[in-house]
Amino acid sequence: MKELVIKLTRDNFNFRFKQYEGMYFHANINEDSEVIKYKITKDKEGIELKEFGNTHIKDNMLYIPQIEAYIDLKKI
Repeated sequence: MKELVIKLTRDNFNFRFKQYEGMYFHANINEDSEVIKYKITKDKEGIELKEFGNTHIKDNMLYIPQIEAYIDLKKI
């Protein structure tokens, strides 16, 4: 299992929902499952929860529904 923590900034991602700017996306990627569990937090440690849910990977791209963006896992 691989843990991923990404800071959501407009410099790195093209998204339109300003309320997520500066927050952190946490995901646990399990190679054996198509479902990726994630949470969006206000802090890097993942304590101050904003939202959580499930998402997926398609063509090595991880989808973040709240910001309607795909993240290329090869670039991370």
